[in-house]
Amino acid sequence: MHCHATRNVIHLRALLGACIALAGLSSCALLQGSPIEIYYDSGVTAGGVQWEDTLTGSGEPAVEDNTVTIHYVAQLQDGAPVDSTWDRGVPMTFPLSTPPVAGLREGIVGMRPGGKRSMLLPPALAFGALGIPGRVPPDASIHFAVDLISVAQ
Repeated sequence: MHCHATRNVIHLRALLGACIALAGLSSCALLQGSPIEIYYDSGVTAGGVQWEDTLTGSGEPAVEDNTVTIHYVAQLQDGAPVDSTWDRGVPMTFPLSTPPVAGLREGIVGMRPGGKRSMLLPPALAFGALGIPGRVPPDASIHFAVDLISVAQ
């Protein structure tokens, strides 16, 4: 699977400076010294899954022959709920090679345990032209917020 990834950098010192200026404060100890940088990755997979890490985990990244355990929230683009393991109180475990929703394979590959990733699955990798009657309209893109709990061989 080929993926185009981007490393984004937020210069926290500049961001704090703007916030402090808006608040009308003239100086702050946080603005002195070296800049603080926060790195996060984002990208688009070959199949069109858009993703952005909101928290990078640690350890070995997930690969397609792993079994993963995740918590997730799935929503339509307008925010309407589709499904949530958090609501059920039980995470989901599955082989990454055969995920319950096809786009999760592309979206989870490369995540590290403890990581959190936001992803937008295109219709073809979500629920397709049929959708899920009464829950997901046909040809809907689905937003997933995924917490990768563990990766096993």
